[in-house]
Amino acid sequence: MACKSFLKKKENCILTLLFLGILLLVSAIRYDYYFDLNDDVLMKDILAGVYTGDPEGHNIQMLWLISALISVFYRVVRVLPWYGMFLCFCHFLSIGLIVHRSLLLTEQLEAFGKKIRLLKGFLFLTELFFALSFLMPHLVCAQYTVTCSMLAAAAAFLFLTTDITLPAGAFIRRNIGTVLLVFLAYLIRSEMLLLLLPLICAAGVIKWSMEKKIFTGEHMIKYLSVIGLILLSVGIGQGTHKIAYGSSEWQKFNEFFDNRTELYDFQILPEYEANKEFYESIGLTEMERELLANYNFGLDEEIDEDLVLKVADYAASIRQAERPFLQNLLDSLKSDYRRMCYGPSHNESDYPWNYMVILAYVAVLVLSLMDGEKKMPARTSSAALRLGFLFAVRMTLWLWLIMRDRVPVRISHSMYFMELCILSALGLILWIKMAADDRSRKTGSVTGMICLAAVLLYSVMALPFTIRSLDLDTQAKAERNLPYQELYQYLRQQSDDFYFIDVYSSVGYTEKMFVDVDNSLANYDIMGGWACKSPLQRKKLAAFGISNMEEALLTQDNVYYVQEKGADTKWLIRYYRDHGREITLIREKALAGFEIYSLQETAEGKAVS
Repeated sequence: MACKSFLKKKENCILTLLFLGILLLVSAIRYDYYFDLNDDVLMKDILAGVYTGDPEGHNIQMLWLISALISVFYRVVRVLPWYGMFLCFCHFLSIGLIVHRSLLLTEQLEAFGKKIRLLKGFLFLTELFFALSFLMPHLVCAQYTVTCSMLAAAAAFLFLTTDITLPAGAFIRRNIGTVLLVFLAYLIRSEMLLLLLPLICAAGVIKWSMEKKIFTGEHMIKYLSVIGLILLSVGIGQGTHKIAYGSSEWQKFNEFFDNRTELYDFQILPEYEANKEFYESIGLTEMERELLANYNFGLDEEIDEDLVLKVADYAASIRQAERPFLQNLLDSLKSDYRRMCYGPSHNESDYPWNYMVILAYVAVLVLSLMDGEKKMPARTSSAALRLGFLFAVRMTLWLWLIMRDRVPVRISHSMYFMELCILSALGLILWIKMAADDRSRKTGSVTGMICLAAVLLYSVMALPFTIRSLDLDTQAKAERNLPYQELYQYLRQQSDDFYFIDVYSSVGYTEKMFVDVDNSLANYDIMGGWACKSPLQRKKLAAFGISNMEEALLTQDNVYYVQEKGADTKWLIRYYRDHGREITLIREKALAGFEIYSLQETAEGKAVS
């Protein structure tokens, strides 16, 4: 009896753990877990000590507080894949919190009586297929931007589904976990959390609007206190980050980093000939502009934060002239329509996420219109205001992203997931409300089940598409990684040498999270990228006796240049010629589709096999 009582008491926890176990087994049995992009690989390398030789708290991309914490784990046990484990923990924590809260809420659906466990099973199945069809690709191929959004979406879901009848003190205490989730999300990817923050605030406004009396002192304390705690946590995260990066060296690099991001992520590098007068006015030669184009700007010490800012500002002025605001807005509206309405055969489509969001809006609208407490005009206006407000916020964010030409999958899927969590929470709240009302109990219960069945059906239909896409993605990653693995294994064996790798020759590489983990110091680096010119890079190069990339390649016998086989080497000859030196590239070795060169100063510039 005691065992049965315990199982009944902990039923929702057990079901949540079972849910996460199934999701983990299905994804892990079929796939290896990957870092989705080489950005996450470099972040892992910095945290683990692969980059500089010491686990570093200054991760550059994450805020200092969480980076420092993860690096401590690497300092204690260096061989474990802590960063990958951390990302997976955050993913499954977010999903688990949403599943547990939704199972808990179903117990309030009194209309189902003794069939409540059947309802839980149905909800369990629906959420499981949703996770497999929509979230599994991001569990298997992890990216820290998505990790941030999953935590933030879980926070929004928990906040919206907090018992609205709780007094202010209890309501605030119940949402401490919500605040901590937002805090952690901000530490992981501050820019993404700030992008999602308007949607979180929209969820707060919608929650507040559900109070019977909105503008009371207690309600203001309830909601403004939670918002205040979120802002306080953001301030703590940003404040500690500012202090940790307060040195002049880090401030100088951060300025370079921000300017580089603006140029590469949001602008198009202007051609040299058509803009020769501008480039000459800022002292940038054609060859130095080529370094910006091929990302190997680490070769030239003269390319600094001021120079990159001038190029980025000039590129922005060109773009603004070519794409006036109103025309850009109109084009962005058309693009957003295509993303939302087109199917899988269209390149711009966000299938299957787009149709699920549309389905969620329809489901919440139907549930809103069946609210037995209000007359039809009141129901209609209430639904229109809440859903219209949410849609207006999401549209504003989407248009801003599209107008900036910056909507990669990791951002678009994050936006959709946040929106779906808000809509799902609203749907559950409305369903519970109707099931408790005698006037709408029967129709509300049936309508809720129909909406849930529609989500399950669509999730099941989307699963084959997801599996095919994920199969292709992971197979492509495995095939692309093979030559890189052979190359990096060879480079590590030459432990007394150092290798500078052409940036474009390195971009195809990523890593498996938990296979062949090697956190020892790497004796190679790319010639550009977002860590280039940072104090971390200077520390890494200093460990190998290198103070200047340009000089080391030419004057140190143990420093080599690496690129893909058949790639152009003439740019490197032109660069040194532009700096008054003729060089010869001598191919020392070719392996796995790559070529390793040494550089010698000669009378005539050339490449020699």
